Amino acid sequence: MSDLPDEFKCTITNWEYIYGLCRTVSTEVKRSEFEPDVVVALARGGWFAGRCICDFLGLDDLTSLKMEHYVGTAEKTGEPQIRYPMPEGSVEGKDVLIIDDIADTGGSIERAHEYVTDRDADQVRTGTLQLLQTSEFEPDFVGERLEEWAWVVYPWNFIEDMIDLISGVMRKAEGETFTPEEIRRLLAEFHEIERIQMEIAQPNRLNEVLVEMERRDAIDRDGANEWQLVEG
Repeated sequence: MSDLPDEFKCTITNWEYIYGLCRTVSTEVKRSEFEPDVVVALARGGWFAGRCICDFLGLDDLTSLKMEHYVGTAEKTGEPQIRYPMPEGSVEGKDVLIIDDIADTGGSIERAHEYVTDRDADQVRTGTLQLLQTSEFEPDFVGERLEEWAWVVYPWNFIEDMIDLISGVMRKAEGETFTPEEIRRLLAEFHEIERIQMEIAQPNRLNEVLVEMERRDAIDRDGANEWQLVEG
């Protein structure tokens, strides 16, 4: 994982908690008296938030803008780029609210703001469910400010992130095969993911992730309850 140490903190979230942050952002928008005509949700992380915020604000105009920044868990590609543009004229003359899940460096949402503004939108505002203190861009609306850097595992990409994290700790650890309990210990050691935290946020899902990793040929089962990494 580029630009990161072997050990970094992860925080696992669930749907209820994230839904609450969507409500908080929506409340901030209402208090500001900004009334957007359209919500632009940054793909993929902003999709859930964008749809929920449309519901809270009473909007039915929702579009998407695909940004390319992270290709894996905490692995950046460099400067954020527009991958899939919005339809021509989708924001022209409209007041726009751009929504993403989190601002880490702030590069993605800042680039999106520039892109939407250049397409003849009227007023453009930005919002994120979470804002890390590392962000160089200050959104207009924020659900939660995080003072300590951590990789946030959202419910919509729980399996994707856990596969990356588990593969990483298996690769770093000494040993050829690992039981689920050993994998839990490694997740706590390298990423501060304690069993109780994971079970509260996403209960009974470790075995599901391991079976999915096997289906994707990322690991092999060795015996009744041990797994080994497939290096390809």
